Amino acid sequence: MKYIYTTVILCLFSVSVIASQDEYDDCILKYLKGAKIDVATHLIMQACQQNYKSPTFTSERKKAFNQCILENLVGVESVPAAMEIKAVCDRKSRKGIK
Repeated sequence: MKYIYTTVILCLFSVSVIASQDEYDDCILKYLKGAKIDVATHLIMQACQQNYKSPTFTSERKKAFNQCILENLVGVESVPAAMEIKAVCDRKSRKGIK
């Protein structure tokens, strides 16, 4: 009986890992193709990683911050603009506004 529980848990974990990998890949394909500077690339990859590869370890505030980054950083061509968007996303996520 112990082995059945272990097998079921491992199967569920495997399915979860595969699903989160697909969601992560979709996030990368959707948002990274428009990245124009390294700072944006890094922040987008980090947001996809936190929201889709390890979502159980990411707070709701951080998920909101990451979603703001994904929605607003694509296509930005200046480091100061990217840093300002990051700061605004941080302020908005602290207020609970997405």
